[in-house]
Amino acid sequence: MNIMNNLVEGIGKALNADLVSLGVSIASLGVLSHVSIFRTLPVEEYLLGLLGLSLVAVLTICLAYLFVAGLAALQVLTRVTIIVCSFNAGLVSSIGIYRLFFHRIRHFPGPIPSRISRFYDAYLAGRSIQYNVEIEKLHDTYGDFIRTGPREICIVRKSAVPLIFGPQSKCRKSTYYAQASTEPKNCSVHHTRDIDDHRRRRKAWDRGFSIKALATYEPRIKAKADQLALHINKTLGQPIDASAWAMFLSFDIMGAVGFGKEFNNLGTGIEHPAIKGVHDHMGILGVLGHVPWFLNLASRIPGAASGYSSFFKWCGDEIERKQKDWSADETPQDVVSWLLKAYVEKDASAAPSEAALHEDSRVVIVAGSETTATTLASVLYYLVKNPAVLAKLQRQLDDVMPAGTDDWSYDKVKSISYLDDIIQETLRLRPAVMTGGYRVTPEEGITVDEVYIPGDVNVFVPVQLVQTDERYYTNAKDFVPERWNEKREMCTDGAPFFPFVLGPYSCPGKNLAMLSLRVSLSTLVQSFNIGFAPDETGEAFEKQTLDTFTTTLPSLRLEFQRR
Repeated sequence: MNIMNNLVEGIGKALNADLVSLGVSIASLGVLSHVSIFRTLPVEEYLLGLLGLSLVAVLTICLAYLFVAGLAALQVLTRVTIIVCSFNAGLVSSIGIYRLFFHRIRHFPGPIPSRISRFYDAYLAGRSIQYNVEIEKLHDTYGDFIRTGPREICIVRKSAVPLIFGPQSKCRKSTYYAQASTEPKNCSVHHTRDIDDHRRRRKAWDRGFSIKALATYEPRIKAKADQLALHINKTLGQPIDASAWAMFLSFDIMGAVGFGKEFNNLGTGIEHPAIKGVHDHMGILGVLGHVPWFLNLASRIPGAASGYSSFFKWCGDEIERKQKDWSADETPQDVVSWLLKAYVEKDASAAPSEAALHEDSRVVIVAGSETTATTLASVLYYLVKNPAVLAKLQRQLDDVMPAGTDDWSYDKVKSISYLDDIIQETLRLRPAVMTGGYRVTPEEGITVDEVYIPGDVNVFVPVQLVQTDERYYTNAKDFVPERWNEKREMCTDGAPFFPFVLGPYSCPGKNLAMLSLRVSLSTLVQSFNIGFAPDETGEAFEKQTLDTFTTTLPSLRLEFQRR
């Protein structure tokens, strides 16, 4: 009994300590917490638990002041406020000092605010939603190795590419992908950071994009390209927004081959409401995605993701519809059916969870269409800016298909290497994901040329910046499709080119994207002559493209004339 009394008495004295002593003691506890726990703890993986623990601690202190110390409500509020502020001041100060002066990547150059917090990179991204431009400025200022976060290095060297993405790489996806979920079984294959989970689930995706599967998709893609050509034919001589119609085409293609479903964007000329909700909020992802833990928390606030609700509901409804209609005897006819097959049959080597299946269905639409649409519009832009390239491509299409569209076949189109050269040159200059395909974390340290990067540090190579580097490409900023075949001397050995990423995390839909681009471009280019509308220069399209994880294009007004 005496021990209990003494304990209560001791707690009472501690609770009633003078405010200055209380603040100093609690601030010291904050410093100690960082040094002993938070410096090595992967906080983003335990974020909700830590917040819950903090809330319980604050409530416990409030109750102690009320019932043990016997303080009035206003006194309790004052002391708890001092405790919370002091603890966080000590914790944040310790974190800032450590990151500035003692962190293992403290020697790498970069903006001082970036060394302290990722919020500065979010600020840079938010200034004009052109983080790719900001990275280029940082590269000009700090060189090839830039500290872009407390534990993130941006590397502008081609030699980093095989180390990060090569077959022997020991890199895993970085904390950047914790923005959706820290639980691999509940997130998409794109966001899962578990290497084994990604490897298993990737099998179902690869089946959905196999050569056999693509052969069944090709007629549907051609039908959509013809539908766009028909619309253009009805509006000859009138300006159309190539950015918008490329998006309509791409989303309709992914509706058809992704879900076996019709979005009807091409038929209405109006963006599907579910897709519009995604586009209206891409800028938020482009900014807050740089602080993944914050985006993860914000997404859990009721109503925070309301802008995406119609899209989530559409994808969810389609998954449920397919589950009801699913027949194990049928060969899947679209990408989601291949994913559903692995799920329904419980294929241990490839099956996602139900939550992950829903997340994957959203990736099919967004990743599969956004990237193709921006590339298609960009190709049209470069063809109009370079009429000699357009004329050369038209001649080659006419040579293999002299009867025009009546003579069209995909095998003939595939034989035209110059078409692929144009697509690749466009992807080099304007990749669909401009800043970096993937951020990764080496399990062990890696050495890029003469520079050592410690382990457990996020690294990324900015795709667009490296692919337009004069060290690796002659006239690197110029659109020269011939550099891929006829003028190979314009590329150095091993010139970096990875718009679809490389290695195990490469885009599973690369072949579908190339199929869609070949079909769409060959259909449009052979049928029409293309030029800028009278009030269009292309300058805004070139300079006002937004880096919103994928790419958001401004309007591009073009005119089409029947050949």
